[in-house]
Amino acid sequence: MTEKGTSATALTMERADNFISAYANYITYEPTAWDLKIVFGQVEQVSGADVVKQKVAITIPWSVAKLALFYLRAHVESAEIQIGKIALRKDVIPAELPPLTPAQEADPDAKRLHKLIQKLRKEFVTSL
Repeated sequence: MTEKGTSATALTMERADNFISAYANYITYEPTAWDLKIVFGQVEQVSGADVVKQKVAITIPWSVAKLALFYLRAHVESAEIQIGKIALRKDVIPAELPPLTPAQEADPDAKRLHKLIQKLRKEFVTSL
C-alpha cells in the first residue's frame, strides 16, 4: 500500500543521511492547537518496574495526522485480512472513561468529547 498524498504524480522516496529507524512498543501523544507530537518509546523492565524509555518524537500538523489515521487503519485492517485478528492482552485495552464531573457535564464540548471517546472505544473493543 502506497501513500501518495493528493498529488497527481507519485512522489519519489529517498532517505536522508540522518534517517533513523527505531523500534517502539509504546506511544504517547502531545496535542497542541497547531499540531500533534507523537513520542515513541520502548517499555523496559528495570529492577522489576516497567519504565518507558522515550526514543524519538515526531511532530506533524493536524492535516497529516488525519491522513495518517486513514492510512494506519488501512494497513492494520489489511494485515488482519491477511494474517487474522491482531491479538491484544486484556491489560492494554483502553479503559472505560470515568463519569463526567459536574463541571464537565455543564460543558457541551466536554460532553461531546466524552461521548465520542466512548463510541470509539466501543467500536475498538467490538473489533477485537
